[in-house]
Amino acid sequence: MQPAVMAIVEKSRGTQLSVVGTRIVHLCSACDAETLAAFHRNRPNPLMPDELPHITS
Repeated sequence: MQPAVMAIVEKSRGTQLSVVGTRIVHLCSACDAETLAAFHRNRPNPLMPDELPHITS
């Protein structure tokens, strides 16, 4: 398991998203190799969550 930083996002206004915080997630070196590679490639930026906030009407 390796630690990685993931963004916590909220809908700001319109279609704009804001990063309001970060959290540590532990990823498996074998199972999550692609995600870990993306994290290391884009450091110091955090990973974005798989599901983003959306408008509910």
